[in-house]
Amino acid sequence: MSINIRMRGKSKGGVAEVKALIKHPMESGARMNKKTGKPYPAKFIDMVEIMVNDTKAVDAQWSGAVSANPYMAVQVKANAGDKITINLTDNTGEKGSESLTLK
Repeated sequence: MSINIRMRGKSKGGVAEVKALIKHPMESGARMNKKTGKPYPAKFIDMVEIMVNDTKAVDAQWSGAVSANPYMAVQVKANAGDKITINLTDNTGEKGSESLTLK
């Protein structure tokens, strides 16, 4: 199963604002199951990479402190017609990727 990403982007004056809604449980591993008394296993996005025309523009490391189904918005140098790609990896090795062409 892959990480689901919905994204939008728009460029104005050489700067693009990219917005993404990521569907992921983002479980830190510290929360306990009330019925069993055991912790839920950790499952969180730990690597976020944003590419502009196959060149890395953003490289971020996340942790279990980020909320479930996170929303992110970033600004990058890009023009209309440029390709923006978001690549994600979680701590279990699950990956997700989404691309769009800026308007």
